Amino acid sequence: MEDKDLYEGQTLIATMTEVETDTEIARFEYRLVAAPAGADAPEGMPALTPELISESWITPEAKALNAPPEGGVESKADTALEVTKFAWYFIKDNKPVSDAKDTTTSIILKDTDPLDYQMAKDTQSSTIQLKIHDSLFKDWILVDTKARLEGTYHATPSKDDMAFGHYIPALHFNVTNIKVDWPISLNAHAEVSPPSNKGPKDNVQPQVKLTAKFKVHWLFQTMTFSAGFTANGLTGFRFNGWN
Repeated sequence: MEDKDLYEGQTLIATMTEVETDTEIARFEYRLVAAPAGADAPEGMPALTPELISESWITPEAKALNAPPEGGVESKADTALEVTKFAWYFIKDNKPVSDAKDTTTSIILKDTDPLDYQMAKDTQSSTIQLKIHDSLFKDWILVDTKARLEGTYHATPSKDDMAFGHYIPALHFNVTNIKVDWPISLNAHAEVSPPSNKGPKDNVQPQVKLTAKFKVHWLFQTMTFSAGFTANGLTGFRFNGWN
């Protein structure tokens, strides 16, 4: 729609949706209020800040499923597993980060390389969508981005002296769509928990929890929206979402 000016008292709606099932996981309602006294906005930018009015989740458990995990591992890994990168940006200044070296991690044995594994399978989670729009004019969209977890799993060691199991040679977030309108800016980064082994010592099944944190920056405030995922070397990747 044509450009409109934001105004004090305007209500904005932010939603997190699982795209494939068209399931709304969470809804947040904000009202634009005057910025704190003394806060100077750049010329042409409204001196407004969003104030959270309400927050609702599809189930009571959904909020916990999409929160960053506390305390790290689910169970202690009894094999020497390694996460090659624990955190990275996949959206920076409204644009996807395209360098694979900076945005890809692996869950493999310590002192090994992703190329030491064979027979890997491609996999991906369902897609999460974050959208922020005007409460009355739904086509007045300030943020609309979609991302999913992608990579390879089910890979077995190519050397006899490596512990047998099914590992994750590559894992990254793929941003499939992004739209951000002034005066908002968007960054998003991934955080990975320490690994746990869901299998026995002679058939290792690494698993990690991941959190995608979308940070929506307003002039005077940052709103953070988190989406939780699980990556397992035997079963693949999934969005924790609401089930």
